[in-house]
Amino acid sequence: MDSKTNILKRVYFFFFGLVAFGVLILLATINIQFLKTDKVVENVKTTTVKKRTFPAKRGDLYAKDGSLLATSLTYYEVGLDLTSPAIVEDTLNKYVKSLSDSLEALTGIKSSNEYYKDILEAYKDSVRWYLLSRGLNYPDFQKLKTFPFINQGRLKSGLAYRKYTKRKKPFGVLASRTIGSRAPFGLEGAYDAYLMGVDGEQLQRRKSNVWVPVNNSNIKESIDGSDVYSTIDINIQEVAENALKDQLFYNKADYGCAVVMEVETGKVRAIANLLIDTATGEFTEARNFAVADAEEPGSTIKLASFMAVLEKKQLDLDDKNIKIGNGKYKVYDRVVKDSHVTNSKLSAREVFERSSNVGTVKLVEKYYKKNPEEYIERLYSFGLLDKLNLDIIGEADPMIKSPSDEDWYGTTLAWTSHGYESKLTPLQILAFYNSVANNGKLVKPIFIEKIINQDKKETLFSPHIIKSSICSKESIEKLQGLLEGVVSNGTAKRPFKGSLYKVAGKTGTAVTNYSDSGIKKKKYRSSFVGYFPADNPRYSCIVVVTNPRENGIYGSSTAAPVFRKISDRVFALDKELRTELASKNTSVDVRSKNGRENEIVTVAENLNMVTDAGESNKYVSAKIIKNKMRVKPLKEAIENVPNVKGLTAKDALYILEEKGLKVIISGKGRVLKQSLPPGSKVIKGKPIEIILG
Repeated sequence: MDSKTNILKRVYFFFFGLVAFGVLILLATINIQFLKTDKVVENVKTTTVKKRTFPAKRGDLYAKDGSLLATSLTYYEVGLDLTSPAIVEDTLNKYVKSLSDSLEALTGIKSSNEYYKDILEAYKDSVRWYLLSRGLNYPDFQKLKTFPFINQGRLKSGLAYRKYTKRKKPFGVLASRTIGSRAPFGLEGAYDAYLMGVDGEQLQRRKSNVWVPVNNSNIKESIDGSDVYSTIDINIQEVAENALKDQLFYNKADYGCAVVMEVETGKVRAIANLLIDTATGEFTEARNFAVADAEEPGSTIKLASFMAVLEKKQLDLDDKNIKIGNGKYKVYDRVVKDSHVTNSKLSAREVFERSSNVGTVKLVEKYYKKNPEEYIERLYSFGLLDKLNLDIIGEADPMIKSPSDEDWYGTTLAWTSHGYESKLTPLQILAFYNSVANNGKLVKPIFIEKIINQDKKETLFSPHIIKSSICSKESIEKLQGLLEGVVSNGTAKRPFKGSLYKVAGKTGTAVTNYSDSGIKKKKYRSSFVGYFPADNPRYSCIVVVTNPRENGIYGSSTAAPVFRKISDRVFALDKELRTELASKNTSVDVRSKNGRENEIVTVAENLNMVTDAGESNKYVSAKIIKNKMRVKPLKEAIENVPNVKGLTAKDALYILEEKGLKVIISGKGRVLKQSLPPGSKVIKGKPIEIILG
């Protein structure tokens, strides 16, 4: 019995001991958690030994030719820890004036006297961090370390600094939205895992407010990020942005985009997205409209409608049996309208070349009105409902209605067929047109050529085929002919007049506010998409201009001129294309312009042409007749304001200044308007404004 009692006593003693110990732990936890939080946190922060992280150097982002698009530069935030016990007051007093002079010269933030007073006052108040400068680059930081007092070393001067990196884009706004930020947007975001590298770690001890390694064995070296080489061609990118910017200014448009892509590989050589800054009136790289904005495509969708019709294998493109009438066609309670009234009957080829809405709708209804599901399934089979699954984020979902949708109406087939009640991004439209140029092969647009890691190991990115064939070869060949016809005979004939190479493409113009009730003024989205050279496609391109207010609203007068500037520049840059063009012995149609007589002689000599021009400096008109350049004086009434409409800026300027008028020019192209009416009396020195277009 006594032994049992002793055992119980020991058990009770042990039990109550455990309870008491638990209570003590609970009280200590409450004390740390609620009563001494600040002190504990401070102790943790000032722990003598700590594992510290050192960020890896982020990889660089390059253009196709090796031009630097984005890189990380090192900067320093520098200050003094004036509580360091190694600082000698007499030494500080001795050198503080010369230090202040040096700081003023380096930073320009404060005067020497201000630095002098502030440093001494901070030392008197035992300030742990006195800021000397933010954002010093590496050369300036090295220079600062040689300054009087600081050159004694970190301990004796209390020098403290924080090293950090900033991402810089040497080309500024050029392709900035495509380059993107670190994450998640653009190439920076898409390839962040490659660019970021692996941070290093080291066990360090805090000594006099300076961190030093504990020993060399506790080191995990950082691994620098890989370098990423994009597909962007900086020269094509520059011309795309400049041409787009000029056109947006000229048309007083809200925003626009332009994309250039290699036909066979899908490599994106340029992508420009410009939006007007209402505060400054300037256009800047903004939202990636080409990738992120799915909008109604307008007449560019007619290529898909014709593809669907041609796949029925019943259409004769040259049979003039499509009744256009007065350019209006009623579908239930809505009316399909043509922009321009055309002939009463057109062939399917002419419908496409002239971009007739009425003709397109009638064609689609002829083959698919009884079975709209088949038409929509055709569009789906072309890949138009699928995202491109781009490497960069933000691609919008395409939208094409199905007859099973609640918002499918009796008019939906007609409106879808000519560019409404569906949504596609510019890049999705370009990929579709590119597949026609690529003989039916749909390739994914790609933005990366290769990745090179710190060991110089290369990872190459190959073209990605989405569909080996989107439709029959027969249909592709006919569609290629139709697209060439738009440029040679149709809506895009004027902007490509005189081109030495063939272009194939399609204009598009969509009313963007047609659903707004009671609208007073329509808003438009204009586009041109195609490829060049048409007989051996190398590049495809799309240009979209949103809400042009002046100097044209249609794709032919807003977007196509940008395409022309880009394609001309690409030919100038691409030696292989120039050589290919020269080998064809292309004949050139020479047209003359008015000018000074002696200048015309020079032109004729260089072209090996006969001319009757003399050596005078007079301004004359010129005309080529049977390979001979003939000239005659320009006749204008002496006392009256001449009519200069249709003339070039140079001709108009010469004629008007000869009359003593002060000429103000705006716009590009030939004279559309003049502020003083032709035939009115000339008053010398009076201003006259001529508007070009």
